[in-house]
Amino acid sequence: MNRFIKFCKKLGNKILDLIFPTNTKCIFCKDEIIDFDKTPYCEKCAKEAFNKGTKCSICDTQIKEGNVICDHCKSHRRNFIKCYCPLNYQADVRKSILSFKDSNAKYLAKSYAKIIFDYIKGDNITFDYITYVPSHKKKVKRRGYNPSQVLAEELSILFNKPCIESLLKITETQQQKNLSFDERAKNLENSMIVTNAKIIKGKTILLVDDVVTTCATIDQCAKLLSHFSCKIYASAIARNHLKANKKK
Repeated sequence: MNRFIKFCKKLGNKILDLIFPTNTKCIFCKDEIIDFDKTPYCEKCAKEAFNKGTKCSICDTQIKEGNVICDHCKSHRRNFIKCYCPLNYQADVRKSILSFKDSNAKYLAKSYAKIIFDYIKGDNITFDYITYVPSHKKKVKRRGYNPSQVLAEELSILFNKPCIESLLKITETQQQKNLSFDERAKNLENSMIVTNAKIIKGKTILLVDDVVTTCATIDQCAKLLSHFSCKIYASAIARNHLKANKKK
């Protein structure tokens, strides 16, 4: 029976490798690439996928040249120092991240982590721990994992810093994407609690999420952690940029 189980696992892994090749194709558009270990994306995506230009010095959303902080960070005091988001949440990047979050493409976490690592290291920030935005246990059960945790664990290896749980989601909330700017913050109230308070007290922490739009989720997480004198940096794979003429 054990041999049969092992055989099934090996067969399953081979099938997954065929469906989700991890070393031959661009992680965004799936075009063939020459050196996956050096850059897991093609030249076209290298030009289009990255979050470039003038960006808010706090939340990393794109802003007009000459500005330093976006309107939202001016009007809403953030509980984190800075959020790092190397990619734009659009087109093939969006499809790739949705596969990572909802189609069991966990292998993408290693490539995402390397992109985030390279993006952050230029600022020479220091921190004591890496933690992640929690998912409710029902959501983890449905999905099989918490994408933010998987990503944080890969970043832990690259930064050589411990990855710890510091927050627990105790209430299953509405999906943030369907809510306004103010509704997103209200939706998260009383939905999380801090764990490992003694360990994190007074520490500097890198908080990991998958995608940010209004920063309401990471801001609420940072607010809870700041009650224990923590300094918070944040990171995500991609930034869904705010648009003034659309519902936030």
